Amino acid sequence: MATDTIIEAKDLCLHFKIDEDYTVKAIDGVSLEIKDGEVFGLVGETGCGKSTTARALCGMYKPTGGDILYRGESVKRKETLNRMHKEIQMIFQDSGAALNPRMTVEKIILEPLKIHHMPVNSADIKHRFDYILEKSGLDKSHLSKYPQELSGGQRQRVAIARSLIMEPRLVVADEPVASLDISIQAQIINLFKHLQNEHGFTFLFIAHDLSVVRFISDRVGVMLKGRLVELGPTEELFNNPVHPYTKSLLSAIHIPDPEYERNKVFLEYDTEKPLGDIMLEVSPGHFVLEEI
Repeated sequence: MATDTIIEAKDLCLHFKIDEDYTVKAIDGVSLEIKDGEVFGLVGETGCGKSTTARALCGMYKPTGGDILYRGESVKRKETLNRMHKEIQMIFQDSGAALNPRMTVEKIILEPLKIHHMPVNSADIKHRFDYILEKSGLDKSHLSKYPQELSGGQRQRVAIARSLIMEPRLVVADEPVASLDISIQAQIINLFKHLQNEHGFTFLFIAHDLSVVRFISDRVGVMLKGRLVELGPTEELFNNPVHPYTKSLLSAIHIPDPEYERNKVFLEYDTEKPLGDIMLEVSPGHFVLEEI
């Protein structure tokens, strides 16, 4: 895995002012970096800010504080932001709902090329199209169909193919299997893993299923109330969690072992408890937010 940083958040904030007395701090001082070629997992309870962070890193939201560096340059520069939009693709939880119902699968997959004014009829694009179609688990019989004629798993594969046609530097997958049946979830996750192993794609993977995150991720960040409370290599974080909230999350993971399930203890955490301000390095590459 390469060590160059492809994208970095520096004290990133996104605050929404509701009225004079109330401001929602969706992201509140998040700092993290994603290395070129790695899978970075971001986890936390619903409403913790992980999806908002992903959208901010994609340029969908303009931060109210801090900065985002894409390949070492601030996205406050228009040229950098434009390059980031071209080189980052996003896959949503229910990508099927985002696919244009009036377009065939073929047109949907080729749409990003047209948006960025790239040729769609060159020999190189045709070869890339056929290759991505195969790797995404689709075939030419799907090309003339419309999204509503496909299953949920097939629609998600179309969304994956659409994201890969641009040969992105970074793919942001926001809960990409949460709406699918268990058997289809496994197929899609294995597809992501295969694509990452074969091509070295960089993934930011957002999920609430910690077992999936553990399977696919190189490093994991844990979010709570718009803050990053723990970050580290996947096995280090899962085997040696430090922050009480991380311990609480991990204690809820289902393990297919009846004896373990009978004896495990769920650890509660008071999410209303104030958070600290300083990230401490407890072991190489493993950081945790100090407790108050």
